[in-house]
Amino acid sequence: MTDFLTVPVQEFIDQTAAKAPTPGGGSVAALCGALAAALAQMALQYTVGKKAFAEHEEELRRSLAALAAARARFQELIAEDIAAYAALSGLLKLPEDLRHKNPEFAPAVFAAIRAPETAMGLAMHVLELCAALLDKTNRHLVSDLGIAAAIAHATVHASELNVLVNLPLVADRQQADNLRQLCSDTAQKSNDLYGEFREHLLKKFA
Repeated sequence: MTDFLTVPVQEFIDQTAAKAPTPGGGSVAALCGALAAALAQMALQYTVGKKAFAEHEEELRRSLAALAAARARFQELIAEDIAAYAALSGLLKLPEDLRHKNPEFAPAVFAAIRAPETAMGLAMHVLELCAALLDKTNRHLVSDLGIAAAIAHATVHASELNVLVNLPLVADRQQADNLRQLCSDTAQKSNDLYGEFREHLLKKFA
């Protein structure tokens, strides 16, 4: 299996466009999340150590560490999503009446859900960090922070779709409904926060 963390950007794009199941929506969403975290990191790199933001230095450094951890986790999720799809796709070839009798099926379904569910929560965390840092970031980099927030917001919704598409495969309907509600709540929280963030950000360009 290709290690998509080591291929050139052009190759990743070409392989995404190819008639092949991976990299697909889940791994692309995770990559977007990694880019959101990385771009927010870059904005903070130009802020830490500045006298104008000295009172926020401790928070800025904590946020840098949190974004670095998020970026690393998103990169792991690219591979996890691809592996989960590979395991599940083979089992989906079984007749429907035999799937749930196979002891590997339920774990494969939840692995395919777990990767985007994790990405969704992580993207929400990156968006929250961006929102908290908007007034504590070098003014020349607030557009980059804004782009990071926009990508994180999009990653929340992209990851939500990757969870929802697999929920019909969950045998326990209550469990599926709980996951659906979790996705809905996180998506709404992201919408509300990003709407506030964008409104505040645009005032800086007025």
